[in-house]
Amino acid sequence: MRSGTRQMAAAMAIVMLAACGRGGETSTDDPVGQNVASAAAAGVPANVAAAIDCSNKPDFVPVYAGATILSCTAAPDGLAGRHVSGNLVYETDASEKQVLGWSRAQANASGLKFRHATGFSYEAGEEGERSLRVVVDSHAGRTRVSINWGQKAS
Repeated sequence: MRSGTRQMAAAMAIVMLAACGRGGETSTDDPVGQNVASAAAAGVPANVAAAIDCSNKPDFVPVYAGATILSCTAAPDGLAGRHVSGNLVYETDASEKQVLGWSRAQANASGLKFRHATGFSYEAGEEGERSLRVVVDSHAGRTRVSINWGQKAS
């Protein structure tokens, strides 16, 4: 390695170490920051956890209290007109049956009409306006919930 390259590498290492801080306890009121910290403690890489931002999810997409959000995406989906779809995945300690029943009640309360249900899923919606599908399954002793949703953009 050339002398200039070594010096640059050493300088970068010092800058990176300085950027890490000197330790101590830190906290945040930012939900995304809290998700990143929680996910990192559970072994999820920080760059994956940092991508979790559900601030743009519609009000009719229910998330069980105390759940850990694992992923959350939303984007225009190419359907006719202005339409957005999304996917949200979270885990909770509540049972599959509890979460599915609660999710159904939340969908009904938001005015979505029943479409289809099984022992592990619930679907509701309004034709061409809003749609919701909740799927629950057991994962590592917890309940994992996957929600797919769509809505006409305003």
